[in-house]
Amino acid sequence: MKRGKAAPVPRTRAEFHRAEHNAVVVDGEVYFAVERDDAVHVLSSRCPHRGGPLHLGDVEGGKLRCPWHGSMFPMARLCDQSHPAIRVGDTVAVYLPTGKSEPVPVKTIVRAGVAPA
Repeated sequence: MKRGKAAPVPRTRAEFHRAEHNAVVVDGEVYFAVERDDAVHVLSSRCPHRGGPLHLGDVEGGKLRCPWHGSMFPMARLCDQSHPAIRVGDTVAVYLPTGKSEPVPVKTIVRAGVAPA
């Protein structure tokens, strides 16, 4: 059986202003932005261990702590798995997977008590 190329994953453009928002919800999935090595990285908020909301976690010593169970994830590893993003001034643009070919809802959110970078 001959295998062809995998079908491309549908994506939706999300754009947000870093001075006002630190996370975006695309089709019900939360993604958040972090700064590392003079670049912005947009990461899935879903903890790979138990699905917890990583956008509510704290960075400690270069690692992100999951707020649900305390697991620590190296920021370098998380950023290696980030979605490609472009920052122009304070505006971040990223194409995020949706699994759907039609337009999906996009909204921005801010974590209470945290000043965006």
